[in-house]
Amino acid sequence: MKKTSLIIGGIAAILLLLAIWVYLLIYGTPKPVEEFFTDFSFGGSSENIDDTPFVPSIENEQVDVVGGVPLRQLTTKAVVGFGEKQDITSNDKTIMYVEAGTGHVYAINLATGAETRLSNTTITNAESASFSPDGSKVVIRSGYGTINTIELLTLNGENNATKETLTQRMVDFRFNNQNKLYYTEYNQVGLLARELDTDTKTSRTLFSVPFQNATVFWSQNSNIPHFTYPKPSAKLSGFLYQIKDGTLKREVASGNGLVALANNSYFIHTVTTAQGPISYATERTRGTVNLLPIVAQPDKCIFDTTNDNTLYCGFEEANLNYEFPDNWYKGLVSFSDAIWEIDLNKGLAAKLINPKNDTGREIDIIDMNISGQNRVLYFINKNDNTLWMYEI
Repeated sequence: MKKTSLIIGGIAAILLLLAIWVYLLIYGTPKPVEEFFTDFSFGGSSENIDDTPFVPSIENEQVDVVGGVPLRQLTTKAVVGFGEKQDITSNDKTIMYVEAGTGHVYAINLATGAETRLSNTTITNAESASFSPDGSKVVIRSGYGTINTIELLTLNGENNATKETLTQRMVDFRFNNQNKLYYTEYNQVGLLARELDTDTKTSRTLFSVPFQNATVFWSQNSNIPHFTYPKPSAKLSGFLYQIKDGTLKREVASGNGLVALANNSYFIHTVTTAQGPISYATERTRGTVNLLPIVAQPDKCIFDTTNDNTLYCGFEEANLNYEFPDNWYKGLVSFSDAIWEIDLNKGLAAKLINPKNDTGREIDIIDMNISGQNRVLYFINKNDNTLWMYEI
């Protein structure tokens, strides 16, 4: 071989090694290594492109409070209680809510979408809250069971709230229409129901229940009695009791897993059978009983406040397990609810909207409530505890 050829070959080898070194310096080693000689692209390495599908988190979700669609998500934060307030001068509606875990209180102007923090006082492990109708106060429970702390916040504007700890060990609580607080507490023989004036801190006994594991349906109207029933279980028979003037009267409603709610004209109760849950509407004056076309659960339903014959509910058309409502309360099952309007007089149900079809989200409705003018339904999605609204 000629000496000239050797020199040319050596120079070529050196140039090739130099080119490879420069490539590695700029682009790095492709993975796997065998792709090295197949990647001669310019402008960047394909290694730097993340092709993982984007999955939005709750923090990345966007809300459109003032959007033109009837169904809207109001918060990305988890919510443990909410209440509506209407400005007398501007007529603007504000929805106030308490953030889960922190106990921070926020207000959203539904006309502008502007959100304001009313309190940055941290209440660790905040898990339940109730607002007074005038929006001036909120009671927040921290902790679970009988080991809890009850905090009363007086809201005085943006980031301006005073806090005081209530001495009562409340099992359940809710403000009534007179800005007084209904609550229950355990006593030696059962459950005691009381009413607290949060201004004077004076309380009075309303009634007592001779068993501790009881659910109370609080009336917001003096013409409507309170109702109570044992904590529901598909394996235990429950009975419905009307409470008026401090006296318990048993209603003609019983069955396994019994749950109930009532207004001035009807009480609704749902019981569990071997075929699944069944709901009935009882007209309180005549005592007539009709089978409802859907399953009505108090956590998912609210009466129209101007028409006693109308009930709104969240309900999924599905084969419900006979362990209902136990499995749902335990979080073993979840529902993708539609919103229904039920005519109790005619026994008919009309589907207003299916959130999954409109948003792609499965919404397991809880804590359904209605605006004072009956134009808006508010509720929480049990799947992530975000707050939603639906304009009827």
